[in-house]
Amino acid sequence: MTTADEHADARLDALKRSRLLDSEADERFDRVTRLVALALNVPVALVSLVDRDRQFFKSAVGLPEPWASCRETPLSHSFCQHVVARSETLRIDDAQNDPLVAHNDAVRDLNVVAYLGVPLRAPDGHVLGSLCAIDGVPRAWTDREEAMLRQFAATVEEQIVLSTSVDLWKTILNTMPQMVWSTLPDGYHDFYNDRWYEFTGVPHGSTDGEGWNGMFHADDQDRAWEKWRHSLATGDLYEIEYRLRHASGEYRWTLGRALPIRGRDGAIERWFGTCTDIHDLKEAETARDLISHELAHRIQNIFAVVNSLINSSARGVPEARPFAEAVGARILALGQAHRYVKIDGGAKALREQERTLHGLMQSLLAPYEGNDKSCQIKIGGCDGAIDLKAATALALILHELATNSVKYGALASEDGTLHIDCSTAGGEFRIVWRERGGPEVAQSPERMGFGSRLISTMMAQLRGSFERSWDREGLTATITFPEASLLRTH
Repeated sequence: MTTADEHADARLDALKRSRLLDSEADERFDRVTRLVALALNVPVALVSLVDRDRQFFKSAVGLPEPWASCRETPLSHSFCQHVVARSETLRIDDAQNDPLVAHNDAVRDLNVVAYLGVPLRAPDGHVLGSLCAIDGVPRAWTDREEAMLRQFAATVEEQIVLSTSVDLWKTILNTMPQMVWSTLPDGYHDFYNDRWYEFTGVPHGSTDGEGWNGMFHADDQDRAWEKWRHSLATGDLYEIEYRLRHASGEYRWTLGRALPIRGRDGAIERWFGTCTDIHDLKEAETARDLISHELAHRIQNIFAVVNSLINSSARGVPEARPFAEAVGARILALGQAHRYVKIDGGAKALREQERTLHGLMQSLLAPYEGNDKSCQIKIGGCDGAIDLKAATALALILHELATNSVKYGALASEDGTLHIDCSTAGGEFRIVWRERGGPEVAQSPERMGFGSRLISTMMAQLRGSFERSWDREGLTATITFPEASLLRTH
């Protein structure tokens, strides 16, 4: 069985959890106390929360001087403590003649003569305090007035629940290490957490409404507005990188994201967003790209130097020239693959996932195309992003096929055609190289040279298989390997 002390402690815990004690004045509560004063025709109305040794006014209308600006009084000045103790309505028609409160200091100091108070309950049922109407003269309260005050109290209780929820999520958001903000459905910014103000150094509330855009670098403002308006109109994810002014005065790169919260009817009720400082990451990426760009050019120079050494070494040995030309061509193919994956027009380092297999094929086969490029070589089917390791292997394989085709196959004939078709099935990627219109193939080659052994080695790197068939119309080669070999994550 719960003792009186245990019940009192539980009630005080509920009051503490409400986060209303010592909270700022709130127009939602002030509106109710003004309506109580008007509806019941009293000079004073209070939303009073009863603590262990004081009562705190969440809202107060009409208190006399010098108490008008006070937000609390000791319990020696509290009638509301009796509402809490009884958990029921308290009617005092004339405090001066009522033994319960006749000696209460509020009678003398606050001119509390007539008092009508109803309980204000937390969602768990504990009485937190009282909504009360006070008059300075004796008054016989009616049942209708009590019923009216109970209706107003129900409104206050709804606001207590709402206020508690809002205060709770604000407290949670203020503990987050990220900058967090929130807007109304129309995009009006009405909340920023503490991290935002710490980062920007601006006064609280100064970026509400549309003030946020002035915090962006001038070159980013129009772009930010455009993306934000699009998200508001469509409900799409808001995501943008922009430069945000730091408290130090510098602009730092920041990633902004926001998503809408929708009600049961699907309508947007609120937007929540975050801002993440990515300035150091952006600078690291810039430095990395610069190094990658320089390294790529140095590697290209190495390819050129090696090729030059091979050619110069073979210059005085005529019988070595065919070998040197073959090796040099393969080195150039490697260089071309590396250039395609790593460099854009020799000017900008790019991420690997921005390069595709089709693009590599077009780059490698461009020198072999005839005047009518649309007929000579056709590349079709599905495409896929490609990394440097896969590009190197495929570049050598395609180079061998193209070189042989120029010597013996379809690319040796003006009427010849080469169709390359790419497809996927069951996690496998397949490339079919089909030559037609070249010299008639009498029989399959009996001997496989270095080129065939090179293709076999490259296929091992791709963890795949390579098959060739010679029809009278021309060569058909099928390259099969796991899709994961195109762009590896390890």
